[in-house]
Amino acid sequence: MYVDKPLHTAKRSAKRLALSALALALLAAAAMAEGAETGAPTYSVRGNPPLCPAAANNNLYNTKYLGFFTHLVQAQDDWLFRTTYDLRTDFGTTPEGYAKLKALRDALKKKGIELVVVYQPTRGLINREKLTDDERKTFNYDLAKKNYLATVEKLRQTGMWVPDFSPLFDENEQHAYYFKGDHHWTPYGAERTAKITAATLKEIPGFDDIPKHQYESKRVGLLSKLGTFHKAAAQLCGNSYATQYVDRFETAVADSGGGEGGGDDLFGDESQPQVALVGTSNSGPAYNFAGFLEQYSGAEILNNAISGGGFDSSLLQYLSSQEFHEHPPKIIVWEFATHYDMAQKSFYRQAMPLVDNGCEGQKALLKNDVKLRNGSTEILVNGKNQLLDLQGGQHQIDLTFSDPSVKTLQATIWYLNGRRENLKLEQSAAADTGGRYVFQLRNDPGWAELNMLAMEIHSPEQMPDGLSVKATLCKRPAGGAGTLTAKAAGGTHL
Repeated sequence: MYVDKPLHTAKRSAKRLALSALALALLAAAAMAEGAETGAPTYSVRGNPPLCPAAANNNLYNTKYLGFFTHLVQAQDDWLFRTTYDLRTDFGTTPEGYAKLKALRDALKKKGIELVVVYQPTRGLINREKLTDDERKTFNYDLAKKNYLATVEKLRQTGMWVPDFSPLFDENEQHAYYFKGDHHWTPYGAERTAKITAATLKEIPGFDDIPKHQYESKRVGLLSKLGTFHKAAAQLCGNSYATQYVDRFETAVADSGGGEGGGDDLFGDESQPQVALVGTSNSGPAYNFAGFLEQYSGAEILNNAISGGGFDSSLLQYLSSQEFHEHPPKIIVWEFATHYDMAQKSFYRQAMPLVDNGCEGQKALLKNDVKLRNGSTEILVNGKNQLLDLQGGQHQIDLTFSDPSVKTLQATIWYLNGRRENLKLEQSAAADTGGRYVFQLRNDPGWAELNMLAMEIHSPEQMPDGLSVKATLCKRPAGGAGTLTAKAAGGTHL
């Protein structure tokens, strides 16, 4: 906030004092009260100045961080929007992307697991009323709504359960769905999303058989948010914004009537949640999405969300975990925003074999345990004893680094005809996979029939001392999750 310059002696005093924005606001309020009684000069308090012209220059969003905000536009009451993500009108993925999603859903279904996708609506769809009149005219809300709902329907055609959040569109609520200057939903937005998602959970066959408890969400204080949009605006324009405060909530089992038997003791030591949540920082504890989901569904939620991990890291971490394979859930709730690329080939190359736990329980066709050296180290070689038929479309590799801090796998895979693939897989720094990487050999046209010759790993930039790797090549399970067909699920990219 900033204050107009006062008159007379107050003006000269203000020039001598380096007051903070808060002090100026307090001074203005005091002066206004005094002026009403004495006729002395009054102060008017105004919002932050608008964004500078640089904010509209896409070329200035030239770092990985700033690129996420291309480009910021001014809205009302210190609200900011991004034209690329918040005011988009296109949603969904490619036909290949829908096919990959269907294959992943089908693989989970074979294990008795239903997949629910929480496809988070954009700020433009939810909080359009915060836009200025000019920006509201340029944003094609009707097209955005039409395409969003069409994408929800296409996702449903894959067999996944996808809640319809259109009742939340164009809201005019006391507590906004989103923060003024941040890409996360507020706890109130998380609650409204959880209520609709819980209604979808109750439609899934078998959900009634999941143990239920009574949950209660309580306000536990305030959540402060100096938004990511506001931080980007500060870098581009030098604008400063006040921290936004909203209510913070926590959820617990409601007291069953007093005594030591209530609360968390209802679960006992052997409780195994049958609904698992994977997703982004929106599903983190700050916004209590998992807690609200428990409140409205009655089911205990195992929260595996990862902050800063994109739409894929949380699911990959969970699929690689001992928890998933020893105690598979009945339902996975997968939360992510619309701007993520649902057609990422590298994601499905990892997710599909992880559903069946990679090469665990499979016959090892090639196997090695070797200490890495600087540069490249040969890990797997076809033909040391006899040449095997290791076609890319039928095989997968499961490897584990001795140091779980290795978050990037860089490798070269050679084929008998002389072709090679330079492979790079990256894991979120927040993901805990124990240093394990599981992936399919290439299955796309021109590669699926090629016979693998060898694989070499390139040492990490910061290689831990004594780093070694255990690697296994095995056949993909016949007719199981290891096989991904290329048939499209229908529809086009909107």
